[in-house]
Amino acid sequence: MAKRINDTKQREKQIIQAAQKMFLKNGYFRTTIDDIAAEVGVVRGTVLHYYNSKEKLMEAVLNYDDDPFIPYITKIIKNQDVSVTDRLNKVLELCSEQFSNVKPQLIKYQNDYEKFRFLLDNMRLQTFYQLCEPFQQLLDDGCKEGVFSIHDTRARANSILFAIFGVTSADISTEALLAELQIIIKQFTQ
Repeated sequence: MAKRINDTKQREKQIIQAAQKMFLKNGYFRTTIDDIAAEVGVVRGTVLHYYNSKEKLMEAVLNYDDDPFIPYITKIIKNQDVSVTDRLNKVLELCSEQFSNVKPQLIKYQNDYEKFRFLLDNMRLQTFYQLCEPFQQLLDDGCKEGVFSIHDTRARANSILFAIFGVTSADISTEALLAELQIIIKQFTQ
């Protein structure tokens, strides 16, 4: 039995790491909550206390990162000490990096690809909503700088982000993705 841990974040991390290991070893559908609990050395109820379903746990595994993407990209978008063009290029670069980091994870889960695609799309939709406002601010800044002439920056921000998320779901190389992202930005900001 695992040592009692009073640190919630440490226990969550243990559970996520065990779930990732078991999902990779057995596949998503063949892994049970009991398997994950046994791997951590806790009872089933402990795992369910932190993640009330296997789907929520899989979302946590896919979303697990020691360097959270949303706060980092938001910080870059809002940094007015950097030109709008440089911020936009950095955003594209980060999207490309994120894509290249997530793609190998999806390949590992290809036996259960449809289920993971659904979970990943749900996470991407959450990311979309979290980035709409900061991205609108970036477009507003671009209009103030004279880089863009956009009538409705909110609608345009939503359109650009939706296009970006659409292309990142394509089965293409990282280089092709970056080229597509640049085309999207060019078309939507003219």
